[in-house]
Amino acid sequence: MKNLVKLCASLGVWLCLGCQPEAAPLTETHASAIRDSVAGALDRFRDLGAAADWEAVGDFYSESPAFRFHENGELRYPTSADVRAALAEFPPGMRAETTYRDTEIEALAPGLALVHALFESTFSGDGGFGFSFGGAVTMLWAHETGGWRILNGHSSAPVPREGW
Repeated sequence: MKNLVKLCASLGVWLCLGCQPEAAPLTETHASAIRDSVAGALDRFRDLGAAADWEAVGDFYSESPAFRFHENGELRYPTSADVRAALAEFPPGMRAETTYRDTEIEALAPGLALVHALFESTFSGDGGFGFSFGGAVTMLWAHETGGWRILNGHSSAPVPREGW
């Protein structure tokens, strides 16, 4: 009886998954359009931080349960709601000027792209408050209802190595 249950379960999986049509290959034309579209989304994301529109910045983070964002090797934001809560804590007028360089955008599949870049961010607020940091960022962008959203990411800052 156990073997019959296993056989039926295996057959069910095969029928559900094994008979799926293959995904259409990603053409270079489509990949190029994805790269251009994600580059535009990344520019808008950066510009909204410079304008201190933190609510709109928060909209760039996916609501998917698969969302995760790591910083310096640790899970910092397990949900996009956590990111938005952190953005909401910025004092009024806090801006982020971010420069990306050596940016690579790789179209992985229709609706999915990987972004690698080096970045430098300067946060400044009223009264002369400010700080800067930089490093590397990798983000998985997914095209969802409403446009491109960050599904997963990691940023890291250089490790000080004085005296090495």
